[in-house]
Amino acid sequence: MRTLLTAITLLFVSFTLNATINMSDPNQVMHTVSINTFARIKADQTRLQSEPDYIKVVMEEELIPYLDYKYAAYMVMGRYLGETSAAQRNEFVEAFKAYLINAYGHILLEYKQQEIDILDNKDFQDKKIISISVNIHDHNNKLTQLVFKLRKNSKTEEWKVFDVIAEGISMLSTKQSELNEMIHKKGIDHVIKLLEQKNSEFSS
Repeated sequence: MRTLLTAITLLFVSFTLNATINMSDPNQVMHTVSINTFARIKADQTRLQSEPDYIKVVMEEELIPYLDYKYAAYMVMGRYLGETSAAQRNEFVEAFKAYLINAYGHILLEYKQQEIDILDNKDFQDKKIISISVNIHDHNNKLTQLVFKLRKNSKTEEWKVFDVIAEGISMLSTKQSELNEMIHKKGIDHVIKLLEQKNSEFSS
């Protein structure tokens, strides 16, 4: 799981300029979120060194808006989604979003400027879900190959990332398998509390 989280985080911090994001083009989403996020990290480097928890603010403002965390959270709940109340769904989504902020932000602080090559997908015009491949080279020239899954919102027509696959392993499927069993055995409220506990541990 840490490999998958690292992969997502590294992708979104791979460039050094600022840009406006055209959410109707998934390739531009991938490239310009990377640009904006890393530019913010560079600008706030002094504050991040003295106040590491500030990375959550950076994540909330620069990365989370371009992750379809609600859709991902619903996918994680799977067949149990229909058995939950609106209040429970909202609580789960917020706890899951906070988990992403904490997990990705923790890794983001360790970023060492790996070289990243995003392979654009030009065949997206009539699609609702697409994949964009990414190659990451570390300082030892080790290659990590990833596939990012993006979904087009039918109302806004905006593309957002909802899953990443590394070495054939889907982050979304992994969390779904992990949490579905807990929901089945102990219920959604228990899983929400578990996520909230994990989130508080990140801050301790």
